Amino acid sequence: MYRARVLIATVATVLALCGARTAPHPVRYVALGDSAAAAPGVPDLVDARCVRSNHNYPSLVAARLHAASFTDVTCSGATTSDLGGQFRALSKRTTLVTVSIGANDVGVTGIVTKCTVLGLFHPDGAYCRAAYTRTGTDELDERLHTTQPKVADALRTIHRLAPHARVLLVGYLRLTPLDHHGCRPRELFSDGDLAYLDDFEKKMNTMLSRTAQANGAVFVDNHPASAQHDICRPTGTRWTEALIPSSPTVPFHPNALGEHAMAEQALAAANR
Repeated sequence: MYRARVLIATVATVLALCGARTAPHPVRYVALGDSAAAAPGVPDLVDARCVRSNHNYPSLVAARLHAASFTDVTCSGATTSDLGGQFRALSKRTTLVTVSIGANDVGVTGIVTKCTVLGLFHPDGAYCRAAYTRTGTDELDERLHTTQPKVADALRTIHRLAPHARVLLVGYLRLTPLDHHGCRPRELFSDGDLAYLDDFEKKMNTMLSRTAQANGAVFVDNHPASAQHDICRPTGTRWTEALIPSSPTVPFHPNALGEHAMAEQALAAANR
């Protein structure tokens, strides 16, 4: 009997030690970024100032990872300069950071607004492209060029404040259809400007990818995965809504399906 008790105690100790060695470290997650991460309009609203949803991709990621702690400071309209306030959520204990940033520095909202207005009055041609290239250089290329070092500086700051964290720079979903044919009246871009906007999206995606690689972050590339889920796809298939959303969100932003898709991509990167 004594030997049996000793054997049981020994086995229990070994199993406990093995469990201690293999137990995963607790995930302490901080989410930073703009409206792509905050998900304005996607139910349910939990922060009126930042128009943040509790079904944004960071909340979905935190739930799936069973995060020991989760701080979501994403805020609609945020630029890289606004991250200064969000950085206060970071610490040496942080183990995972996601950040979606850069679109507002480039001025994406203003770009789609301008292209919409010009497309309304000029459904043929590429008047928006002409407006941004009238000086002989592409103004949007210049905006990307000036935004790149701002994103790079943000990533370096994250590493400094959260030195033990895995940092994911989460890219944006595809907006424009692959065939450059629109879906009026859901959107009002001209076909020529759809091609121009598609080219701009690709350039922005490339800029973010290269910046992440050069600054110790993992780029979560949502552009290829969303190729068949653009603004002109049917309800239930599209991940981003157009000028007049048919699923709860704000114009030209991810809907609930889009946020779920972004969460899946982020989770895959976090677990690699």
